[in-house]
Amino acid sequence: MPPIEDVLNENAKLKGRVAELEAQIAWFRRQVFAGGKSEKVDSSQLDLLLGKLEEAKAIQAEPVKVSYERKAKTPRKSREELYGNLPVMEESVIEPEAVKADPGAYERLGEEETFEVKIDPPRFYRHRIVRPKYRKVGDKAAAPVAAPAPLRVVEGLASNDLLAYVAVSKFLDHLPLYRQCSIYKRHGFTVSRQNLVRWVEKVAQWLKPIYDQMKIELLESDYVQADETPISYCDPDYGEKKSRKGFLCGLSRPGGDVWYKWSASRSHASVTSHISGFAGVLQADMYQAYVELEKGDDGIELAACWAHARRKFHDAKDRFPRECGIYLGLVGKLYAVEKEIREGSLSPESAKQLRQSKSTNTHARIRRVLEILRHRSLPKSEIGKACDYSLKHWGYLSTYLDHGQVAIDNNAMENAIRPTAVGKKNWLFVGHPEAGERAAILYSILISCQCLDIQPLEYLRDVLGQDTRTLPKQDLRDLTPANWKKSRSA
Repeated sequence: MPPIEDVLNENAKLKGRVAELEAQIAWFRRQVFAGGKSEKVDSSQLDLLLGKLEEAKAIQAEPVKVSYERKAKTPRKSREELYGNLPVMEESVIEPEAVKADPGAYERLGEEETFEVKIDPPRFYRHRIVRPKYRKVGDKAAAPVAAPAPLRVVEGLASNDLLAYVAVSKFLDHLPLYRQCSIYKRHGFTVSRQNLVRWVEKVAQWLKPIYDQMKIELLESDYVQADETPISYCDPDYGEKKSRKGFLCGLSRPGGDVWYKWSASRSHASVTSHISGFAGVLQADMYQAYVELEKGDDGIELAACWAHARRKFHDAKDRFPRECGIYLGLVGKLYAVEKEIREGSLSPESAKQLRQSKSTNTHARIRRVLEILRHRSLPKSEIGKACDYSLKHWGYLSTYLDHGQVAIDNNAMENAIRPTAVGKKNWLFVGHPEAGERAAILYSILISCQCLDIQPLEYLRDVLGQDTRTLPKQDLRDLTPANWKKSRSA
């Protein structure tokens, strides 16, 4: 019979293995069944983990605690608060039948008012453009005189308004072009998908100078956020009949434009090449490409994302409620300071001073908690891995304390990337690598409008009416979404 110490050690290892497998299964279930997930997980991976767990079924799992506490309901807004921004286009006054029959027998006391929301479906119509020709009186040899044709993005029947509508429908409303063809036909306008593809291409080419200027301005700043998201694409020239995985690499800063670069791979050089020439604080997840970039460039200081670090403990809180509760409570204090900064609209210098006075001690306490939890946890357990992540990147998690303009997390960039994840569920993939670049241009423009609360149709109507190919640099600078909004606000 083996010694009792060996049995206890073996039992501890089995319990640790069961805990690790259960944590992985919980993660896979969240990816497969939870709402709002953009990644797909192969069900065979889940089956494999379930099989491994069955082998260790002799070990009893910890009971799952379920909370039945209800969140307080937020008060409902009134109809006027929700829809008061809509203009009144028509009004109906309904008189009682008795008053109609004998108006003189009644006097008006007041009125009861309500409203309903109506809609005019999309309406296609022709804009007739007439350019009269003239000839100078008495000079029949002179050439006729006519006004120049209006500036057009494409030759043919598509107006700038229609081009803007098609682009917004695809890249913000996530309507594939083939679906738009069906919708337009239902409203009396028949157009081929090939035409829509050509129009989108022309719009992207027209906006590219503005797109390039957006990147220049972001790299001229002292703080940017970066992230990337996968997008499938087909490459007919490559000869394969299956899609391949490309990436949209995003670059932004809070309150500024969002810029995307199309990349056919996630290699370190592909992900970071667009950041060349930047000097300042780069905030990103801890993908090794950004770590290597910071090590090889003295002008870049890397900042990690506290949301990524917090998320790992949030995922483990059902199995380790006490340990994760302590950590999450301390991180909540950091975010309380950030809320104070936002609500007070503090300058970068004031924000830095507030963090130094209120967040520094909390940071030190979190570090001590992480070291204690790491010492008491199994290395491969969920909480052990969460501690390892935060401790490994602790210097990067502390960067934001010394820079008032830097956010505590990368959520603004992740939120900007989210619309692309919704879009690819509808149109599934881009049909060619060159189409990936067009998507990057249009996503950059339109998601910037969305993040800056700009009406995208209004913006596109304006910039498509100007010849961006010949505009000087200063005029292009004025047409980036962030500067365009500033000029309209002024």
